[in-house]
Amino acid sequence: MDMNFDVSKVFQERLASSMGLDKYRYIMEQVSITNVAVDTDFQRTFNGFYIVRRNESWRKSYYEYFESVKNGKPTFENIITYLYECTGNIEPSFSSKMLATILPEKPIWDRYVVQNLNMQLTGATKEEKLKNAIVLYADMEKRYANFLQTEKGKECIREFDHVLPDYKWVSNIKKIDSILWSIR
Repeated sequence: MDMNFDVSKVFQERLASSMGLDKYRYIMEQVSITNVAVDTDFQRTFNGFYIVRRNESWRKSYYEYFESVKNGKPTFENIITYLYECTGNIEPSFSSKMLATILPEKPIWDRYVVQNLNMQLTGATKEEKLKNAIVLYADMEKRYANFLQTEKGKECIREFDHVLPDYKWVSNIKKIDSILWSIR
């Protein structure tokens, strides 16, 4: 057995894998060079990473829209409104995941992240929930921007980059997302 290995590299790769950063790298490398509407490998990886458990019709609509907007500057409001009009569902999480894949400086609406930020979607009707989701997402963006300016935010970025140097390319927002997701 060859005992000449880089211990730091081994730990970095295991930690990155446990956080799903190897899958995230694939998604981010492929999104701009593949047709996400038809690339089943991309879809399978995206579905696994972001835990997309929706029927085939929903996924078809999602990935076709994803492909149609990925080279532009979509907004959370555009995406969530489209998905609502297309499926009848309020989809803040999947809307944010599409957006953050296209624009990596945008945060992910994930149940663990929302929980850690003490945010909750409210509304008596679907239309109220849709409007509230848009407002909450804007608030989430502000919270991230403010947090990144704090000493704790800067410490999180420094530590992420120190522990996972091969992932320094990950946006600061995604680094915070990964940490919040990991602490659940």
